[in-house]
Amino acid sequence: MTKFLLPAMLALLLVAVPARAALIYISPVQQQVAVADTLSVDIFVSGLAGEVVSGWDLLLLFDGSILQATDVFFDLANFADDPIADALYDATISVGEVSTFMVSFLSDAELALRQTEPVRLFSVSFLALTDGVSLLNFGTDPDFELNVTGRDGLSLDLSARGACVGVGQGQCATDIPAPSTLWLFALAVLLPLSRRFSWRC
Repeated sequence: MTKFLLPAMLALLLVAVPARAALIYISPVQQQVAVADTLSVDIFVSGLAGEVVSGWDLLLLFDGSILQATDVFFDLANFADDPIADALYDATISVGEVSTFMVSFLSDAELALRQTEPVRLFSVSFLALTDGVSLLNFGTDPDFELNVTGRDGLSLDLSARGACVGVGQGQCATDIPAPSTLWLFALAVLLPLSRRFSWRC
């Protein structure tokens, strides 16, 4: 039975690994600042695998008692020749959240020529208000809070990675490995065991 158990476990792991998705992430993943400091984060998309970014609807969430969003900068060089004629975009800043959307009027071929990975979508500036820790994450609604469109205006399959800002006495926790990293670790452990048991049997 052991001869077949570990190969079966490996097969289950491979089946459970999700299909490759584009990654939307916040950079840097961690920052440490003092009270009253200003800071900024960038929003990137990578892993496009031949796709482009033609638009988005995104909601960025954070702790409004720790951070105050002050400004949003759209990286329009990736999406427009003329920022007035070639794209429609807007941002709304509220306590604890920043909502942004953008639609490029360029063709997919034109966007492909302009974009290199990782593609920066926009940047957000903050003021650090008081001691504490604020996680930064995206909303979960796939239509209006976590939606990036690619070729033909179709929504991309996305995975998301957040970030953390420590202010003053607040300290971010140690990074937790991404799920893909954990899968690779499990495979690395089980594969030699599988070969060892197969050899013994």
